[in-house]
Amino acid sequence: MDLFGLPLHPLVVHAAVVLLPLAALGALLIATSARARKRYGSLVAAGAVVALGAVVGARLTGETLNGGTAAGTPVMTTHITWGLLAPWPAAALVVATLLLVLAGRGGNRPLLMTAALFTVVAALASIAVIVVVGHAGATAVWGATA
Repeated sequence: MDLFGLPLHPLVVHAAVVLLPLAALGALLIATSARARKRYGSLVAAGAVVALGAVVGARLTGETLNGGTAAGTPVMTTHITWGLLAPWPAAALVVATLLLVLAGRGGNRPLLMTAALFTVVAALASIAVIVVVGHAGATAVWGATA
């Protein structure tokens, strides 16, 4: 996939690398603060949905750019492997934030605590995976730095 003759993957990747950690940090905030959850919960959930779209877009454009074959270098193989996994924690973040926002509106404290825990785990997993994918991709493109 190209945009004005440029591969679309590098453009979409930047959206994923910015939006997913931003949504994850927002999710951590609403998981730990009732006031923030009430005020920003819907915004964070919407941001998580947009971030998931960016991550899925990055995966699809990456597969197109790569031609569907595994590259020979170990760092590229790492990037591809983690890139294939990246949408899953992002999807978990969407589900968790939506559940947290809905649980925050009800009076069920055990459900709220469970949703908050699920949100924290999904947020941390999302950040970790996107960092590994991004680092491997940058290393594959720019080479190892000393």
